[in-house]
Amino acid sequence: MQDKKLTISADCALVVNKEISEKFGKEALIIGCPMLEDPRRMFEKIRLIVDESSAEEIEIFSMEVPCCQAIHMMVEKANEERKEKGKSEIKVTRKIVRVNGETEEYTGEVDESMLQAEIKAHRGG
Repeated sequence: MQDKKLTISADCALVVNKEISEKFGKEALIIGCPMLEDPRRMFEKIRLIVDESSAEEIEIFSMEVPCCQAIHMMVEKANEERKEKGKSEIKVTRKIVRVNGETEEYTGEVDESMLQAEIKAHRGG
């Protein structure tokens, strides 16, 4: 976890996006799911990694479902806490992976496509 760049990805994003799956085994790659894991424990792990890392950049890949946006919030909060301790803030690149595998910049907005993906993924719609 001391590489210049860390990648934090939703585990589903790793499966649907070839760019992320190609990083597996070659770079520092952390995967998780805020819906299937205890979100507090997941945040504590991310906080520890961000706090102890010498990385200069963190790249985040979340799926488009709204529940997955928690990964972005967790990294942001961990980075803020790192800065409060007097450590340098780590540059964060945020991406969202659509269900079709396409990647785009994460804006922080939940759009209609994301809501429909949530319904299909978690409610069987």
